[in-house]
Amino acid sequence: MTPLVRVFVIAAVWVAIHIGSGYIAHRIPLEWFLRDRALFRTRRFESDGRLYRRVFQVHRWKDALPEAGAAFEGGFAKRSLSGIDAEYLERFVAETRRAELTHWLPLAFSLSFFVWNPVNIAVWMPLYAVLSNAPFIVVQRSNRPRLQRAAERAGRRQRKEM
Repeated sequence: MTPLVRVFVIAAVWVAIHIGSGYIAHRIPLEWFLRDRALFRTRRFESDGRLYRRVFQVHRWKDALPEAGAAFEGGFAKRSLSGIDAEYLERFVAETRRAELTHWLPLAFSLSFFVWNPVNIAVWMPLYAVLSNAPFIVVQRSNRPRLQRAAERAGRRQRKEM
């Protein structure tokens, strides 16, 4: 394979990986994302998401990232809140988990480049996967703790009104 052809093939595979990861995560039932599984749990060092605001200044750049939550039929846009009731906020939290998984999957798929590329090329693919997906993971991990607290407050408020 000529170097130019290899570049085009690698680029095409990355497009397929990114779209495919979104599609795979979209096909997983919502119920799977309603639980706070180990991958998505907020860690103590994250300080309920404040780490990302303080260290990475996520609030300054997150709106510049593309948001494709509604790219597939039945998807969920996360650009802004469209409601404040507990059910909507719980769905929003679940969708942040789905989005986070969407951006973890390319890291796993990046290892497939070792199967069909020379090592001196393949070693760069996980680095690309991290650099291209970490900002999206950071945004989800930053937003989720605040959304979880808002959902809990909304749930308590709705129970009081009953």
